[in-house]
Amino acid sequence: MIKIILVEDHQIVRKSLQALLKQHVDLEVVEAVGGANAVLELLKNGTKADIVLTDVSMPDMDGIQMISEIHLINPQIHVVMLSILEDEKYAAKSFVAGARAYLSKDVDETELLFALRQVVNGKRYLSSELSIGVLERFNHQLTNMPEKGMPRLALSEREQLVLALIANGMTNQEIAEQVFLSRRTVEGIRQALIDRTGAKNSAALIRYAVLNGYVS
Repeated sequence: MIKIILVEDHQIVRKSLQALLKQHVDLEVVEAVGGANAVLELLKNGTKADIVLTDVSMPDMDGIQMISEIHLINPQIHVVMLSILEDEKYAAKSFVAGARAYLSKDVDETELLFALRQVVNGKRYLSSELSIGVLERFNHQLTNMPEKGMPRLALSEREQLVLALIANGMTNQEIAEQVFLSRRTVEGIRQALIDRTGAKNSAALIRYAVLNGYVS
């Protein structure tokens, strides 16, 4: 039996989730509360649970902050975030804070149940919609990355020097001071390199330079 504490400040959502979870014989909602302080008080008083299923946005405490507070009381409890916030940064912050899963509130019942069961088996879970978004962004970055083995460009010594300094993470102003050029000139060289290599931005330019042997 998977014991769950449900944390949701909207009563209608809380009652709906509670009713949904109670339909499954392997799940037990031991408590359903409206905020972070309430769940922390329950845990301090000895309430046992395998999972805390919680929102990110709550009136009394940020849900991500609550993760560390829960683990100070009982580090064995798995925290699953269920939120309307679908930005990857909230998922990332949640996992860094110690959450075991991050789900959108648009998730269907089957995926919610799958995630809960994965978590108690020691796995982590990111909702399918967010996972697809991450993969699409990664695929876009790969698509825009210049391929290894493209013909080497005939760069002037100055262009090669500026490219090497860009690859070292220096700003236009820092490069200008290093090579005794104006900042505007360095900006022009950087843009010319981006245009000539087909890179979409400075990050792609650096990847191009490394993959094609212009810098080590």
